[in-house]
Amino acid sequence: MDIIKSGNSAYEEYERLLLERDALLKDGESANLAYLQMFGSIQAEIYETKLECVKKKKTIEYIQSFINRGENVDAADMRGFIDREMASYYAELRRMLKEKKKADEATVSNPYEVKRSKELYRRLAKLLHPDLNPHTDRNNALSELWHRTRIAYACNDVKELAEIEVLVRKVLRDLNIDGARADIPDLKEKTEELKNEIYEITTSEPYTYIALLEDETAVNEKMSGFKAQLDEAKAYLADLEKILKQIILTGGVNFDVR
Repeated sequence: MDIIKSGNSAYEEYERLLLERDALLKDGESANLAYLQMFGSIQAEIYETKLECVKKKKTIEYIQSFINRGENVDAADMRGFIDREMASYYAELRRMLKEKKKADEATVSNPYEVKRSKELYRRLAKLLHPDLNPHTDRNNALSELWHRTRIAYACNDVKELAEIEVLVRKVLRDLNIDGARADIPDLKEKTEELKNEIYEITTSEPYTYIALLEDETAVNEKMSGFKAQLDEAKAYLADLEKILKQIILTGGVNFDVR
């Protein structure tokens, strides 16, 4: 196991990549909120319309199977069967709506708060990040401060981060920890892992939403695509409703299946 001593260029690169990774993840989270604010409603409407299509198809198949066997359809049994079949789909719809609501209610930070929170986080991460300071995972006070740091950073809470920095330096003094960098085993391998992680983050969603949302033409094209999907789903649902009515009429089914 190779031990890389703190204070050299390899450690500097690892520290830089670690902080860059965290910043990219946060930027991706912000982009995801903006994406949901922009497209979340129509995405949920598309999904809900498709769910109704699935529900109609399952209803058609259920009724047709009874007609084929010459059996009567019990409305209560059918509704129970359809509800069970659709439970996981509607759970996903509720999740989507919850995420959309969360995005709509998210507080938008001003540029100063975003920049300042990044500066404060970088200073705190150099002192507290478990990958840089092994004492964080071993000490309850430091562990709790690191947890508070991550939450405050996610919210761009400059006031909280500034207060945490004061507390962190006090705890480090009380513990007689000077904040010097720790020696990190297998630093070369960990650095490569970070590089790969950064590549994955920057080439996949939600981080790639950043470029999309900054391009008005791309945003309009994306919205047009969603509207086309919604129109297609609505047209398919209308066709299924006609088929269901026809089956009920010709098959002699005499109850309301809606």
